[in-house]
Amino acid sequence: MANKLEKINDLLLRKNSCVLATTDGETPHCSLMAYVTGESGKKLYLVTSRASRKYQNILCHPRVSLLIDTRGEQQRELTQAVTITGNCEILQDTAEIAAVKADFVRQHPRLNEFIHKNDVDVMCVQIDFFLLLEGPERAYYEIPNKGQPSE
Repeated sequence: MANKLEKINDLLLRKNSCVLATTDGETPHCSLMAYVTGESGKKLYLVTSRASRKYQNILCHPRVSLLIDTRGEQQRELTQAVTITGNCEILQDTAEIAAVKADFVRQHPRLNEFIHKNDVDVMCVQIDFFLLLEGPERAYYEIPNKGQPSE
């Protein structure tokens, strides 16, 4: 059986959309988002308009949560879900932004026009920990740097 971190990485690479949860400090806000993964598996990249609520929330409250799951792929009792918690920052490095945008266009060609709008920024979620759910009762907490799941 694959270790839990391998299962998580497989799920992150297999899927390409997530639910992003942000807050304004009082009210939670969820957004369906496309994403690309960083090479290390410790980062996820997102793109959004500076005019969006999620963008404004992240500027003031950079702690975010993301949900990636396998609904629709298999029987409900076999569904896997990964909850990711981390800090989200707006990228500033021009070379990194260009590389991430190129990855987005390759993986999400339908977003090409949106990605290249002047008011769209690239955000990076630095992953602090994962929570892998397998079915309704099995949960595994994983810290990427430690590599040891706790059940």
